[in-house]
Order: sequence, then structure tokens, then C-alpha cells
Amino acid sequence: MSDEATPASGGQRPGGPGRTIALALVGAVVLALVAALTLGGGEEKGDPDGLETGPVSVYGDALADFTDAANDPALGLEAPSFDATTFDGTTVQIRPGGGTGYVIGFFAHWCSHCQAELPRLVEWIARAGLPDGVEVVAVSTGVRLQRGNPPMAWFADEGWLETVVRDDDASTVGQAYGLRSFPYFVVVGTDGRVRGRISGGLASQQWEWLLDQAGRSGVVTAGAGTA
Repeated sequence: MSDEATPASGGQRPGGPGRTIALALVGAVVLALVAALTLGGGEEKGDPDGLETGPVSVYGDALADFTDAANDPALGLEAPSFDATTFDGTTVQIRPGGGTGYVIGFFAHWCSHCQAELPRLVEWIARAGLPDGVEVVAVSTGVRLQRGNPPMAWFADEGWLETVVRDDDASTVGQAYGLRSFPYFVVVGTDGRVRGRISGGLASQQWEWLLDQAGRSGVVTAGAGTA
């Protein structure tokens, strides 16, 4: 299961006969909007205090949006490089193709599936570790602070010890990697090429497959490990 990366705003279509009813509904909507603006209500993207998001730079061609693991057009393509910062402001440079393999996970603090997934990953990494030459990078993205569970505290509370970086308000890194829903994982081999993408919660076998693929290079088998 996964949560949509860009949930659509809800809406209700007024109906019923008569001009009076229509005008009343329009008036109610206007009043509601005024109240929301006055009280600071409504959901806004991003982080007005600049603590949970940060500046990013992306280099290289963006990957297509992820829709189908079995027929993924991104397989074998060069993964974008990017610069981002940790929650304490330290700059992290991710440069696929330099001999290091990556499993890059994209998480939203408000996503219930992410909230279930993160502690599982912490447990799996603590139990089995990571292969030599493989790094796991978490990208905190899709920030909606009105939904609670702020990212910086969340990652700390879950005991996440691997690299975690902040995406910007526009989810620029996520968009460059084809993010459509959360949680979302992209595995990049030691040659810098995409070897697989998975959306939703992982089974332990899928996690092991991601780590294995991150340490590889060369020919990519479409759809492997994603069942």
C-alpha cells in the first residue's frame, strides 16, 4: 500500500433547484474562504520556518514518473545527481556512478505507510547491516506541517541512523526521481544506473533485493524482485 504524493484537494459540487439556493451556497463558500484566510486555516505546502525543508540542486535528466515496475522505462538510465541538506544544515552530495550503490527512499511524515515502514527499515538495517559499497539515503519530502508528525523529530524518534536529507517545498528531488506515491524506493547500481523502483511497503525479500541490486552494475532485469 502507498499514499499519493500529491493528494487532490477535496471538493463538493453544489446542487438543487433555484437561484436562491445557488446564491446561498456561493455566499457560504466565500465566507468559508474568508474565515480560512483570516484564521490561517487550510493546508499549505512546505515549511514556513525553513527547518523541515531546504535548498536542493538536481543534475541530469529526470526519470519518468513511476507507474509500473514490470515495464519501467527508467531501468538502465543514469540516475540524477543531487545536492541537499540534512536537518542540521549539512550539505550532502549524492553522485551516482562513482562506484557506490544507493537505495534512495522517499518518505512523507504524514504518510501512514511511511510511518509503518521506517521502523521496519531501522530494524532490518540494525539486524543485518548494509553491504560494502552500498548507502541508504532517506529523502524527507512532501512536507505538510499541518498534518503533524514533523519530519526532523520523526526520523530522530524512530532511531534512523543512515543519511536523511530534506527536499525543498516543491519536492524537486522526488520529482526528478519519478515520485508518485509514498513510500517510494529507487535502487541505483555502482555504475550510476537505475536498477529498480518500488512504491509501497516492502517485504523483507524486497529490501534484500534492493540492497543486492545496489551493489551491482551492468545489465538490468526488468521487474526483478518487485513481486
